[in-house]
Amino acid sequence: MNIDKMKSLMFVAELGSVTAASAAVHLTQAAVSQHLKDLEEEVGLPLIDRSRRPVTLTKEGEDLVAVTRQMLKQWNGYKERHRKTEFGGMLVLGHVRSALTGIVANALMVLRAKHPRLTIKLVTASGVTKHLALEVVNRKIDASFGVGPIQLPEELLWRPYRQERFYVIASKRLRGKTDEELLLRGPYLRHKPRLLEETMIDREMKRRGIKAEAIMELDSYDSILLMVEHDVGIGIVPDSYLPKQKFAKLHCVAFGTPPLTREMGLMVRQDSANLYLVDLLWEAIKELSSSAPSNA
Repeated sequence: MNIDKMKSLMFVAELGSVTAASAAVHLTQAAVSQHLKDLEEEVGLPLIDRSRRPVTLTKEGEDLVAVTRQMLKQWNGYKERHRKTEFGGMLVLGHVRSALTGIVANALMVLRAKHPRLTIKLVTASGVTKHLALEVVNRKIDASFGVGPIQLPEELLWRPYRQERFYVIASKRLRGKTDEELLLRGPYLRHKPRLLEETMIDREMKRRGIKAEAIMELDSYDSILLMVEHDVGIGIVPDSYLPKQKFAKLHCVAFGTPPLTREMGLMVRQDSANLYLVDLLWEAIKELSSSAPSNA
């Protein structure tokens, strides 16, 4: 059984589409689709339920993905045990403000444990994904956390590790079965990063003709969550800001038709001298994310 084909299946499972998986493994969509067909022929069972969107695995597909993760974990462990190089020096990582989660912090600890002479520097730079991408291209930083979907410069690789769904959040006292009903009850708290005139949330609201006039603009999701918790207004945040206790405390409704999502990932130059370290960090984040409990 070919490990590259199994990795294609694993990324389709994690990212929910052949398109996203093809970008992650640096193959064409046709090549990834062929990998899936080859695996199904080899095991003699359907691995993908092609009648559903996003792409959904069958029970047999889920079992094979679990086996793939274990194989890759053992393979990476083998490579680590036999790698003689211990990296030192400085690894400079850019980040958008919402990228620094508990999982990322733990993954950075994993990286430091494997390379104790390594110093990690985190910088926000502009704090906007497209600007951070240029910082990586120009070698001002080694890599950066970012938010997709985004059209990256051709020099960069995109290492996705999490899909996040957006939720309209409000006080429990407010009623509204749909996101639009809730938003129109207001007052609306708009997420507005300093260097962005329009966000993906703004575009979705414009597409649907939802006219919610903002009484306040805040440049971080943390600030929006704080204001909503104090019943100042209604906002929209990714689900990574809603652990179970906050999800239960607030009135939360999925935002978008279909639900709006964003993809978190790492950007790094294809020819980066620190590509190995970035991939090690990426694998740690994915492993920690797969074991993290869901909020809902």
